[in-house]
Amino acid sequence: MAKSFTLHTADGEPRIHDLELAAPLAFGGPKRLRDLINRKSRELALYGVLHAVEKPSGVKGRRPTREFFLNQDQAIRIVMLADTVTSVEVCAMVVKAFIEHGRSQCSAPPSAPDLAPILSILQQIADTLALLTKPMAPR
Repeated sequence: MAKSFTLHTADGEPRIHDLELAAPLAFGGPKRLRDLINRKSRELALYGVLHAVEKPSGVKGRRPTREFFLNQDQAIRIVMLADTVTSVEVCAMVVKAFIEHGRSQCSAPPSAPDLAPILSILQQIADTLALLTKPMAPR
């Protein structure tokens, strides 16, 4: 079970799509996992906004669905609540995905600030000081 999760951004933070958790959890499919998420929605909201996306019915006349994108704490909690034979491995995969995401965010070089405006102001101050301290010529 060496699969890694793809993280999506929602509400300004990385999240895991519920469908990606359902398969490796072996919890009985996406519908059963979503039922668990719905039942535990108040508890999951303690860990942040529970981001859900309403999907309209498909071309084949399927019912509308509600998909969830879980943050790290919510994903770990729902994996533990699922309590399947693969929960421990899936939890480790979730943690690893978020750690790798955090490392990739930290490894980006910081952008250099634009110092031109500050240098311009400092030059004006230096010019003004030079004029003020210039010896006065006798009359």
